[in-house]
Parts: sequence; structure tokens; C-alpha cells
Amino acid sequence: MRGTSYRQMAGDLIRQEKGSVPLKKSASVRMALVYPNTYAVGMANMGFQTVYRLFNLHPDVRCERAFLMEAPYDRDMRTLESGERLNRFDVIGFSLSFELDFPNMLRCLLQSGISVPRGERKEKDPLIVLGGAVAGLNPSPLLPFMDGLLVGEGEGILYQIADIVSDSRKKRLCREETLGLLSELDGFFVPGMTKSVVRHIQRPLDVYPTYTPIVTPYSHFENMFVVEVSRGCPQGCFFCAACKIYHPYRFRSLDSVMNTVKMENPGAQRVGLEGAGLSDYPELEKLFESVIKTGHSLSISSIRPNRIQPDLVRLMERGGVRTVTMAPEAGSEDLRRCIGKKIKDEQLLTSIRLLAETSIKMIKLYFIIGLPGETEDDIDAVIQLVKDSAFIFCGKRKRGRMRISLNAFIPKPFTEFQWSPMFTEKELSRKRTRIRQGLRDVKGVDITTKSTRQEILQGVLSLGDESVGQAMLDAVQNNVSWKQAFKRRDLDVSSILHAERHIDTPLPWDFIESEVPRKTSWTCYQEYRKECA
Repeated sequence: MRGTSYRQMAGDLIRQEKGSVPLKKSASVRMALVYPNTYAVGMANMGFQTVYRLFNLHPDVRCERAFLMEAPYDRDMRTLESGERLNRFDVIGFSLSFELDFPNMLRCLLQSGISVPRGERKEKDPLIVLGGAVAGLNPSPLLPFMDGLLVGEGEGILYQIADIVSDSRKKRLCREETLGLLSELDGFFVPGMTKSVVRHIQRPLDVYPTYTPIVTPYSHFENMFVVEVSRGCPQGCFFCAACKIYHPYRFRSLDSVMNTVKMENPGAQRVGLEGAGLSDYPELEKLFESVIKTGHSLSISSIRPNRIQPDLVRLMERGGVRTVTMAPEAGSEDLRRCIGKKIKDEQLLTSIRLLAETSIKMIKLYFIIGLPGETEDDIDAVIQLVKDSAFIFCGKRKRGRMRISLNAFIPKPFTEFQWSPMFTEKELSRKRTRIRQGLRDVKGVDITTKSTRQEILQGVLSLGDESVGQAMLDAVQNNVSWKQAFKRRDLDVSSILHAERHIDTPLPWDFIESEVPRKTSWTCYQEYRKECA
């Protein structure tokens, strides 16, 4: 698409899309919904697409999409549909799922010509609002730049936000008056105005179905219609934030999911079933069979090894599943049991034996390195478990391959491990090297890792306060290294990442109320430490 104008590029993307969300020619409220990453990543995000759809159902709202574009389209931020600059809209809503997109959000504002610090904005500037998973975790680094935060699940409250903004425009209310009204909404936080802690809000899934109304070949989920089956997870692993901020575990009825597949799919052949707790769906076999009977092929998110049974495997094969993802997380049974991942080695190996007899070509295994209490024996156990798995799946199948993902443990807010320190960059690199060396001669195995330096940065953004946000602005605006930016703000990264927190330690996310009481989380962590000592 190089050599074309922004409008031509945007038009090409839109023409490749199947399905659409109707936009009004005129509306009293013009909103830009921004995913601060590429079009491919943003269009694979169900939350982003759902918010886009729901806002456009409001009679007074026209909501357009914007993404972080690559050169030569990165000079300023414009929406996909009209090509308007972001500073021409009434509201800019950012949808963030990952902490490493924090700097991208600031880049979007800078490219839009909008004052990044909240206090420097003028009356005519758009309201800047943040939503998405990270808004319910630790959005503190972004507080200096946000006019408001939607904490928790947005379905249900989006209409109320639109009503307030629409009524405020009709009554010619100023920014402060509008934000004052928004601060009264349950689940909405306005810095400097919200008087008490804000709660995670949960919504009934069958009332507000989540899916991708638009499919495109340029999405990471290429030409796939993705529908949410469940939200949260009942397993309660100590490292997992999703089961905490989306507590309690909820699932959509079989009829509701299938109605969405039949009525809302804009023509995609593949149907993706999404949910962190997919394995706990009570009618999983019936769900798979129902999708297959409609003539669609299947794609599924991660599934627990103990859920893989012969009947389910046959359905996966009939549905055209070619890749199965499982997450043992730790190499040893003892460490898995301690972190709440109740999977035995033999359960994993049995599931791989079943998969080895099918046409499934790829197995992905996800591991976390650097978990609290992890020993060298646990690292060796990762190596041995992968070897045993590869012998079963790759040894007898010339085309069978395994992809091993090694991800650093990062303490997450509201989890039992929010109190735990993170391993240093040097230690994480050493652990990865040891695993790589242990598996270098194993055929059929590919190892994927993230940048350890980026994982350390993610840890800082996950756990930091507003001063981290100010350093982030220095790094982005002045094009200096993160190390220089932290030094300028006199930030001690070691104290943020590598020091253990205590129950009376003030936490940057204390203004958000969790479903899991602080004392309960602390007690679980202390019991874990004793067990792993």
C-alpha cells in the first residue's frame, strides 16, 4: 500500500472487510475509538470491535476507528472511515489490552496534536477516555494523561457514557461539568473527581454478546469470526489476572452462542471460540458439534490437557482444528500444584498421545519462567517435559511440530502474586538459555521467546505509579532511552520490580476495588511461600 494516500490505504482496508457496523451520516457526538497498535492486532480484539459496535447503536453517536499506522501514514492520527484527525472528535476512547501499548497511546496523542498532560488541555479538546483490560488492573502510569477510566466491563455502561456526553453537548456544559457527571457512574473513574474507590463491574454475557462483527484477511485472526464463549476462569491460578478482574466465571448458553454464530457471522468460514475458561464450558462437546453442523470450521483458544478426551479430539479433527494450544505453565507437578495449575504430567502426555493419532499438525505449549519459588529442578523439569512430549508427538510423525513459548513471570495486580518480586533480566535470560541448550537437539521443537528487556519494561508499566507515566512521556516525546527516562525521574526500577511488597505497602492500583479482598490475597501468598520454601 506504499505510495498511496491515507484515504486510499484506508479505503483498501475497508473494502477487504466482510461485515460492517452502520455509521450515521451525522450525530451529535463524534467519537474516535483507538486501538494503539496495528490494524491487524486491533481487529483481532473482540472487546475493541464490541465497543465500536455498541457505541454506534446509540442514536446520538457516530464512532469511527483509528489505529497506530506505520510509515508513511504515521505523521498524524486519522480515523479509518472519514480520514479525520483525532483532534476533531468530541471523545477519544482508547482500548488497551496490554501494558506495552501504553507508550503507543502517548504516540497517538502526540500525532494528533492533542496536549498529552491532562491539565494542559483546552475546553475544545476531546475528552480522553481509557477502557480495556489494563484499565481494570493498574492504569496509574496513564492517570496523568486520562480524563476518565472505564474500570471493568464496558457493556451496559457505554450507553450511559454516550447519554451523558450527548446531553452535555445539548446543554452546552463545560468539560469539568461533563466529567463530573461521568464520575458519578458506577465503574467510571475520573482523576481528581471520583471520591471513593471504583469497583470492577461485571455484566451478563447473554445480554451483551461479544463477537467480531467485521472479519478481514488483514487481522491476526485472518478471515475468522470470533465469538466469546465465556469470561473469567474458575481455576484461580495465582499468577492470572483474568480470573480475578473478570470474577466470577460466567459462560454464555449454548443457544446464545449458536444464535450469534448463525445471525452475526458476516460470512467467515472459520469460527473462533474464545474464552480463558473455555475448558470449563459445561457443554463443550455439544458446542463443537453444533458449530461443525453449521458447516463451519473450528478454531479454539487454549485448552487444558485434562479436558482433552477422545470424543472432544474427534470433534476437533472434524472441525478442521490443526493447532492445539495448552499451557502447563510450570515444568514440575509440584510447582504447578502450588500456583493453582492442577495438571499432572501424565494428563499432559496422555492428551498429546491422543492428538498424535490425529491430523492435528501443531501443538503449542506455554510455560512461565521465573515463578515465585522456582528452582533449578523446575527449569530442568521444563526441559524433560518438552522432551517427553516431543518424543510422543514428533517422534512418530514426520510432520508433527511443537512450539514452546517461554514467558517471564510478571506480577499482576489483584493476583495472589502481586506481592512477589520479579526475577532480574540477567536471571531470566540465564533460565531461557538453559532451556534452549537443553532442547537444542530435540527434533520438531521450535522455541519462541519475547525480549527479556521488553518483559522487564512490561513489569515496570504493570506495577508502576504516575511517575512511571511521566518517565514514559519523556521516553516517547524526547526520544530518549527508557534507562535515561527513568534516571531523569529518579526512578529505581529495582525497587519497583525486585522488592517484595507487603500487606501494608501502598499499591498504585489501590483506588480500584477487587473482588478478592487484599487480606485474602496476602494470606494465600504467605501460605504459598511456606509451601515453596
